[in-house]
Amino acid sequence: MGDSQMADPREVFDDALSHLDFLQSDDFEGQYFDRKEVRVETRNQINTLKESIRRCISAFANSNRAGGLLVLGIADDGTLTGTQHVDEQTMNGLLQALHDLDNHATEMQVVDAPVLEGKRLHLFYTHWTQDAICETRADFPRAWSRVGAQSLPLRPFLRNRLQRDKGLIDFEMFYCCPYRAEDLDKDVVEEFKAAFLAEKAAQFDYSTEEFLLNIGAIMTHEGGYAFTNAGYLFFADYPRRRLPSAFVRVLRFEVPVEEWQNRGATTYDKDFDGPLPTLIRKLRTFFRDSALFRTIIRRSDNGGFIEDPEYPLFVLDEAVVNAAIHRDYGATTPIHYIAYKDGLVVKNPGSIPQDVPRRFSLADTQLPSVLRNSRIVAWMRLMKDERGEPLVRALSEGTRKMREEMEKLGLPPPVYETDADTTLTLYNQFEERLVPHAYINAARGKPPQRRGQLTNAMRLIGERMARMD
Repeated sequence: MGDSQMADPREVFDDALSHLDFLQSDDFEGQYFDRKEVRVETRNQINTLKESIRRCISAFANSNRAGGLLVLGIADDGTLTGTQHVDEQTMNGLLQALHDLDNHATEMQVVDAPVLEGKRLHLFYTHWTQDAICETRADFPRAWSRVGAQSLPLRPFLRNRLQRDKGLIDFEMFYCCPYRAEDLDKDVVEEFKAAFLAEKAAQFDYSTEEFLLNIGAIMTHEGGYAFTNAGYLFFADYPRRRLPSAFVRVLRFEVPVEEWQNRGATTYDKDFDGPLPTLIRKLRTFFRDSALFRTIIRRSDNGGFIEDPEYPLFVLDEAVVNAAIHRDYGATTPIHYIAYKDGLVVKNPGSIPQDVPRRFSLADTQLPSVLRNSRIVAWMRLMKDERGEPLVRALSEGTRKMREEMEKLGLPPPVYETDADTTLTLYNQFEERLVPHAYINAARGKPPQRRGQLTNAMRLIGERMARMD
């Protein structure tokens, strides 16, 4: 079992001997695992190894919610060299690397067993540091992040991103840009203001600036006003003016999800932007009216026809709403909404704030409501859709209903993967759902002639494509 197969570092640490083949395998080193040969013949070798230990521990603590495992005593090629040749004084010097770092919790164990043929291993399991940055104790501290099998220096941009992921800074309330009334989307401001004041049963009105200042959409700055990041995203007419990645890119490729690395040219590519309430409404209208998604038309028991969508509309809607309000807006990439032949992938910047597995299905994991952008979510709940319902709902409620709606169509539950980014995958099983209706032909009552891989009936009544916007 390799790292690519999602071995758990905690489990390997707790039962190392049962995982000895994995510890020595070619694909051991990765996001959650590292190993080092212990060579201590020279002072330079000792210092180099101490630095490697510091880097691994810091990177695991900063980057991995599942933690990370460092093994001393196995060479890069998997050869079991051990640590038994290292005297106590030298080993204590190596272990000082753990004390050179702040903000980490690392467990160590020494493994001796007959199966090791006299060799000894030192194993270190480092927990994820949730509320701080693991860094060196120095006037100018250094820190690292884990990227694949590498522990890379934590540059200022990545440090800021990590602080946002850990909730150490309030990105929503950070300064964005000078306030200009002409940058506002007046309709969004007035709609929200009316809803907010009605909920609070306010007895008097506010000026636009007084109101925006009161809710945290703008701030006082150098004798005037400035937008906060949250305020600009929610109320500015064109947030991309200052936050270039604040948009959703919708694409379609005519290949399966598994071929994403060789997917060829797009057959559809469009950007959606605007203040967040408008963005969500635009996407809802698009999903309802466009031909990005297909429909299966099948006979009902009473002789009529039933339309089955490629995906439940609620699921499409909830997927993009969750991405739009929970993404990391300090990152430099947009949300991607990518339709493939057999699935839909929604990728948004930022990890899931909850403590969840790296990959999981909504069939066995429930997402509690832990909010990255709590102010934006609170504002969005006051905005209504065309039915008078809130534009957003609690995350736990929405994801539960996503699973239920997929089940109604006989589709697998949504699958999530989370690391620096979060990816949601929905599988449509469209071809499998289409096949039972291949021989429905209301006109002739007999099997139709085949045309390519799909029958005429499948073309005529199995799949309907509306006009592309």
